[in-house]
Amino acid sequence: MRLPILSQSLMKTRLPKGTLVVNFTVLVFLCISCISAEVYRIELPNGLEIEAEVAKNKQKGLQGRRFLCPVCGMIFIYSKEGYYGFWMKDTLIELGIVWINKNGKVVHIVRDAKPCIINRVSSMEDCKVYYPVAPAKYVLEVNPEALAEVEVGMKVRFFPALN
Repeated sequence: MRLPILSQSLMKTRLPKGTLVVNFTVLVFLCISCISAEVYRIELPNGLEIEAEVAKNKQKGLQGRRFLCPVCGMIFIYSKEGYYGFWMKDTLIELGIVWINKNGKVVHIVRDAKPCIINRVSSMEDCKVYYPVAPAKYVLEVNPEALAEVEVGMKVRFFPALN
């Protein structure tokens, strides 16, 4: 059987030396990152399901990330309820922040937490700290658009994600 012209030409194409090794290395790194990250599937009251990575370093969170997919987020889990403040120091993207109590009820929402980049122009004092009005055990950072129709008092459901 004769292959179409396009397929034959693609089969004869040579990749630059080392390309496959680099691509394979990147793929392995991404797979290890996915496996090692603890992830929860979080169902918001508006029906949207978020794949939320558990924050390993609560102080770093999403700092330095240039992109967050529309259904991705980060969940901060605390041992007990409290008034946990969040700031956007060195966070490059705008976020929505949801504080959730131990019963899964939304107790506070910030829909437009703005980035705060520390440099010669601004200092840490210029970064706003966002606090909830009620104690929370969980804090979820997501794209602001994910919070459409989510209101205080609504329930959030947590499921371990299947990796």
